[in-house]
Amino acid sequence: MSEHYQLSDRESAAVANAALKDVGLITDLDKTYVIDKNKLPRERVKYRNIISEDEAILSNKFIDGIYIDGRKDATLLTEHDAQTGKYYHKTELQEHIVVVGEPGACYLTHVSPQDGRGITIANEVYDAIKGTELSDILKVVGTDGTASMTGKQSWIH
Repeated sequence: MSEHYQLSDRESAAVANAALKDVGLITDLDKTYVIDKNKLPRERVKYRNIISEDEAILSNKFIDGIYIDGRKDATLLTEHDAQTGKYYHKTELQEHIVVVGEPGACYLTHVSPQDGRGITIANEVYDAIKGTELSDILKVVGTDGTASMTGKQSWIH
């Protein structure tokens, strides 16, 4: 519930403790079942990982197509200056491509190609799924209508 409604750890603990109090598990004399807000972040990470693994196992059995979409994002990079020995931060626009499995629109992976050319993106996506169970059952590859995917120089012919 707290993930769905994007509640903070403090809010999540308050809601859970109120529910436990309503059903009588928390009383003025017995506070055994009180949920501490400081334990919630660790539990969230633990169950997110379990759910992600379960979804990945289940989703690959039903996926028959992948769809890709990309955008250029400002990415923070760290560079080392050999002369001074110092590290500097710089922001650079990089192409990020997300690969989604269908049906179900489940996130599979993402790639960051060296350039935004269609053939480069296609090779990166291919390398990402090559050798997986998905590469044997894939029937459809879809994309949006950007020029790098549909233009004269694209990888889709």
